Amino acid sequence: MLRKYVALIDLVDARNEHMRRVFGEMGFSESAYWLSDGDAFVFSHLHGAYASDSLLVWTHTDFPEARYPAALDLTPAERERRASEPAGGWQYHPIPCDNLLDICNEMICHSLEIGLPLRGALALGEAVLNSERGVYLGQPLIDATRMEHSQRIIGASFTRSFMNQIVPERYLVPFDAHLKDVLNDLFQGSVLYWPRHWRATRKTDVREVVRALNTLPSATAYYDNTLRLVDASEARAGVFDGSEEPRICGAYPQFSAPELSLRACAVRRIRVNEREQ
Repeated sequence: MLRKYVALIDLVDARNEHMRRVFGEMGFSESAYWLSDGDAFVFSHLHGAYASDSLLVWTHTDFPEARYPAALDLTPAERERRASEPAGGWQYHPIPCDNLLDICNEMICHSLEIGLPLRGALALGEAVLNSERGVYLGQPLIDATRMEHSQRIIGASFTRSFMNQIVPERYLVPFDAHLKDVLNDLFQGSVLYWPRHWRATRKTDVREVVRALNTLPSATAYYDNTLRLVDASEARAGVFDGSEEPRICGAYPQFSAPELSLRACAVRRIRVNEREQ
């Protein structure tokens, strides 16, 4: 069991390490960077922890410029004013949630492969999350826990709080058949679209994997609802499945203002070993 938990949380560490290898050597910090083709990419750091039967994955909502303590004395009006500036306002908008949702997709898919299927929820808000001291406090943790317990499914539901930011449609599947209480006031109406990630990264049929795990009569409803979610996701496959990489500027207008004219050119770095001729 411990090895399975470690395998899942290692996905977070592996993604951070990949980002560090690719971008860290260039001196990139948590920020947005513009590419030569007119799009942008966002470099953000992920965090993960596990305790008892729970896994916790989180990332900052704010860029460093708008984060404590740099923005401690900013009034809401001043933050809004800065966010409205065309050239630098993106620093005072939420960091795009793509990186977090991508790793959540991968964790759910991998949890099925290792026989430890995950049920979770996504929430947003102010919290104290300190992995070194083991301190985890805040309303989003409460919301995520309540939402997680109120569903019968493998996957993660979106709470209303999480939608206080832009969430690209390619991460959402409208679905509510898994709720224990259809009047749940936390539920936003969508479930994380992890079956799309499975189709893009795996060749096996996820339905067969789910059915193979369904060995306990008391858990049958969870697996049946998961299969219903997979079916519901198929209806969106023609719109959101494909090899074309989604554009950040297309989903997040704060990165596409004309004033953002800085462009990065493609470069190739060559490292020469002293022994090489």
